[in-house]
Amino acid sequence: MVYFLNEYLMALNSGLEYNEINRVRLFKNNHIPAKIVTRDYNQDLHRNLADLGLQDDDVVNMFDFFQHAEHLEKPKTLRTMDLKFPKTYEVDQGADFSRVTDGDRVVGDVYFASGTYGKVAYVDYYDAYGNKAKTEFYDWRGFKSMDKYYTPTGAPAAEFLFSPEGKCVYQSYYMQDANGNPVNSLLKLIDYKGEDYNFDNLDELFTFFLDELNRTQGSHQTFIADRPAQTNVPLLNMVTLAHKYVSLPIVHTVNPKEPVSSDFDAAYTTAFGSRIDELDGIIVMTEAQKQDLAKKLNHPQTPIYVIPGMAVLNATRNEPHVVHQSRVANRLIFVGRLTPEKQVDLLIRSFQIVHEKIPTATLDIYGYGDETEVHALEKLAQDLKVDQQVKLKGFVYDLTSVYNQAEVFVSVSRADAMPLAMVEAMAHGVPAIAYNSNYGPREIIQDRVNGRLIDVGDGDIFLFSRAIIDLLSDPDTLAKYSEQAYTIGERYSEENVLKAWQPIVHKQA
Repeated sequence: MVYFLNEYLMALNSGLEYNEINRVRLFKNNHIPAKIVTRDYNQDLHRNLADLGLQDDDVVNMFDFFQHAEHLEKPKTLRTMDLKFPKTYEVDQGADFSRVTDGDRVVGDVYFASGTYGKVAYVDYYDAYGNKAKTEFYDWRGFKSMDKYYTPTGAPAAEFLFSPEGKCVYQSYYMQDANGNPVNSLLKLIDYKGEDYNFDNLDELFTFFLDELNRTQGSHQTFIADRPAQTNVPLLNMVTLAHKYVSLPIVHTVNPKEPVSSDFDAAYTTAFGSRIDELDGIIVMTEAQKQDLAKKLNHPQTPIYVIPGMAVLNATRNEPHVVHQSRVANRLIFVGRLTPEKQVDLLIRSFQIVHEKIPTATLDIYGYGDETEVHALEKLAQDLKVDQQVKLKGFVYDLTSVYNQAEVFVSVSRADAMPLAMVEAMAHGVPAIAYNSNYGPREIIQDRVNGRLIDVGDGDIFLFSRAIIDLLSDPDTLAKYSEQAYTIGERYSEENVLKAWQPIVHKQA
């Protein structure tokens, strides 16, 4: 079994999660056992899996595992009436929650899962003084999965997790640190295989869990740490015999422009320091990053494997090509998280220049970010008077129809180990324009063949804008680039990406 280690799978995810989802689909298509491993408790995990097109067997969550809730044959839909409050209580049904009262006193509030009609998500209970004392969390599949208790000040005090049958299987308790912040100080597995186990922190529990996964498969399984800050150390601390790899979803140094001379990103200092010999290998997504990392590590004993982060699945490759003339004229798209390193603000400024020359041009921005970032980008578009042309579309699961209508994919990211959305867009015939930054764009885009690579320089947006204007003004060249973009599907085909995985998969076998 190959395990891809992560922190979570949410309703909204980053490229890292989609990389893992793509891998699992690639491996399943080729009959290689693989699972995504998630660490964090998430009552909506199985709802998210369905939305992401995953099966329960594709993912194993640490708390699901200890709750004996990896698979439920008969999920239920809980309503307020199923909670069996005392008959003396009154329940006032609302649209988003139901209020529960005992005479004049508010006993609790029953909150519903988003997008549902009365399906119970959690229940807040209040003490006699109106303080929230406890929250009951209900798994998407219809059982009470956790009780969380609070101090009178609202700080977390303890958490108890339950199996679907109602047995308490896990407890955690909180203390305050020197600054008065709550700290999870004791984690306890209850009656696990007949014994209780205590842990000081989540890393220790996660390591124990990984060792248990390994034991269930007879040891010597393959574990790949994908989210570095949360998974590298627990992977290294495993005591059972396993094949251990660290995968790099990001540029490895704090300064992307100095990938050999600058310091490692803090998440990699342990794995690439004194404990590097404990690894079976390191996985990067481009040859250029391999060369830079090899120079920086200067440790040839540890192999570095180049495995693209994105495989264009055969189902996508077999879709008919969309002729350029049927696409929406002058439509630009960006897909990615709305975070500072993506420089979406710079992209909007660049678009303003494009709009002055090509008034019919539009820019659709797909992805999620925090509310402050989104509002700042919307205000920038308003200030630049392009808010009618620039649309923040939010997060969309399936972008196939979006790609099939777009003319150009644009990105001004500072650095990107491999922009997966760029590969996905090009596999649907969308040429890309991007800065020539480390590492992915220069490996994905062939300048003046399937898109344009613009030298980063000092971030001159005029060169970037000029490239967009030139391409949108030349339909014949744009049509040629579009047809060439489709060939990315051959370069990153299932067969080619699987071939890159063979040294690791072969060791597993």
